[in-house]
Amino acid sequence: MPANKSAMRRYQVIDDCLRNTMRRYPNLATLRDKVQYSLGTSISDSMLNKDIAEMKRLFDAPIFFDRVRGGYCYTEPDFSIRQFPLREDEVRALEQSIAVLRQVRGSGLFARFENAIAKIIQGYRISEITGGDDRSYIHVEEPLLADANEWIEPLLEAIVDGQLLAIDYMGFGREMKRHLFSPYLLKQYRNRWYAVGHSSRSKDTIVLALDRIRQLQSSKGCFVRDERFEPESYFRHAFGITHLRDARPETVRLHFTPLQAPYIRSQPLHHSQRILSEGPEGIEVCLEVYVTPELTMAILAYGATVKVLSPTSLAQQIRDSAAVTAQQYKNL
Repeated sequence: MPANKSAMRRYQVIDDCLRNTMRRYPNLATLRDKVQYSLGTSISDSMLNKDIAEMKRLFDAPIFFDRVRGGYCYTEPDFSIRQFPLREDEVRALEQSIAVLRQVRGSGLFARFENAIAKIIQGYRISEITGGDDRSYIHVEEPLLADANEWIEPLLEAIVDGQLLAIDYMGFGREMKRHLFSPYLLKQYRNRWYAVGHSSRSKDTIVLALDRIRQLQSSKGCFVRDERFEPESYFRHAFGITHLRDARPETVRLHFTPLQAPYIRSQPLHHSQRILSEGPEGIEVCLEVYVTPELTMAILAYGATVKVLSPTSLAQQIRDSAAVTAQQYKNL
């Protein structure tokens, strides 16, 4: 699809000109004047030519230059980029998308997605959407946290537009702090949403939990781009949401009992997981990750079905946590 909103607006103006039966066969100068008048910005002939080429590529627009009349036209009079056809399987896919989105209601952003998809289906199929009941066919673990819902849409818009934000943020057990925040990425982990971006307060790229944001508004300052930030590499060695920029990942070796072996094999703990050995005694795997609280909690969740083989410091940490847990039940 088009790279940005302004490109789509230009395509729509060109589309309107080509469909105008009162002034047929507009030339390049006419198209340029219409675009500039409608959008309030200048545009070059070369950009217009690129837009026409993109309309042909993206929408299969049948645009033709009539040399006799010295202007452009659609060779199919009823064509419009607003009315491109959808196949039946594509319509069904969109209907299923709405079913998924219904599981994450509560955010204005997702409501807009649902409404937009419904309008597309209604606009491009002969019959109305089938199955008018409100039954749910897909269940996710939980809906979005209510405290985070209101921030998803403005954060996403700021990411797309490169807009600096002023965010009042209160971490757990901490005082309120204001961050001049240049957002780069929204990320979900264990049913919570996080924003990754550069903070002028921290002078670094950090992660903020959306449900800890107390106020968010646009700022007139300059958006800061961290040239080192790349989503895949940023979280490559992260287990969960915690990122340790200056730390080195460690090789974590874990042994699971035979009961857990098929689950660990079919659903790896981390994308770096490698199977070192497997047999009647269980399965041994290794991960290349940062040792973070999320990793510790994940290991503890497996209880007696897992043993940390290395590093020793992590094994001791798990042992001590297990001892504290056992102590709570000593009087039973």
